[in-house]
Amino acid sequence: MTETPTAAEIDAFVARHGLSALTPEQRSRMAELARTVAETGQALPRVGDKFAEPATVFRVRG
Repeated sequence: MTETPTAAEIDAFVARHGLSALTPEQRSRMAELARTVAETGQALPRVGDKFAEPATVFRVRG
């Protein structure tokens, strides 16, 4: 993602995710943050092996 999303793209995202009650100010803020969020998500390491165990940080307590 290299650009801030257009108002139409934000409106489509909002509609897809059931967020139609957001105010115009909230939608504008969402557009401002979209690039940072996308870049942060792309920087997260991905595990190639789907059968690899999750990190030891994630433990189920019984």
